[in-house]
Amino acid sequence: MKEILIYLALLTTHFVIMTYCERCRQVTTTVCDDDVINPSEQASDKGEVGPPGPSRSQEINGSRHGSGDVGETGFKKGFCPSKSLGDDILRRLKNLEDYIRFDSCTNSPIDGNQFLRNGLQVYCEDRWSIFQRRFDGSVNFQRTWDEYKVGFGKIEGEFWLGLEKAHRLTRGGNCNLRIELQDFDDVHYWAEYSSFSVDSEANLFRLNVAEHTGNTTDNLRLSKRAPFVTIDKVDRTLHWLSCATHDGNNGGWWFGVRDSCGDSWLNGVWGENGRVYWKGVDPRPKATTMKFRCD
Repeated sequence: MKEILIYLALLTTHFVIMTYCERCRQVTTTVCDDDVINPSEQASDKGEVGPPGPSRSQEINGSRHGSGDVGETGFKKGFCPSKSLGDDILRRLKNLEDYIRFDSCTNSPIDGNQFLRNGLQVYCEDRWSIFQRRFDGSVNFQRTWDEYKVGFGKIEGEFWLGLEKAHRLTRGGNCNLRIELQDFDDVHYWAEYSSFSVDSEANLFRLNVAEHTGNTTDNLRLSKRAPFVTIDKVDRTLHWLSCATHDGNNGGWWFGVRDSCGDSWLNGVWGENGRVYWKGVDPRPKATTMKFRCD
């Protein structure tokens, strides 16, 4: 709770100062434009000479007068402060913004849509990064290789994070994958895997998972070290690589066993009569969530 309050305080301070300084920068940029300010109206070295003041002799006999002291250094009308002031404050605030961003959802006490320090956009949920989420069939998962690579859908609704992002976020190792499912009878299932990571595109975004726990069977056992497959990224000389086009279903997945489409396919056509399945969950899943957390 303390972390959340500190984080919210920083965000509020950041917003207030950013708004003020952006206004400051706009004003100084406008006022200090060389086309607006006449060079003759720039800062003078010294202010105007002050009015005559009493001399010491005048104080004594009232008969003599002397000039007053020179006025303090000042600025003539139209003087403009440095235009770099607002930019400097904004730069410092940008550094603050980067500081309060998190390296991953694991370090973030805040749930929801976030931009990490590395610039990647993720959805955090109880310190997990959401990889895939489906619950109403509103997003079409029949996509091409490039779409599965960069991600698609609405990050606060149904979506796929993207294989490239998953690779960048998991390549450091020490990550766990958790899969949560809910069937049409509202029964909940889950499975967790240790040592989760996604390979680079050069290695076909192969899936790496190790030890399994949960209340379902190990339905990724046939997908370990399997390449990711989509309708436009298949080798039709091998039957198992045609699973992405099976029965008109084009959802990408890690199909890794010859002459079999495996025990799982969470990106197929959604619905009771669709091709979204996880062996042992019957009827077919109504809602699916894939998420990972790295130490």
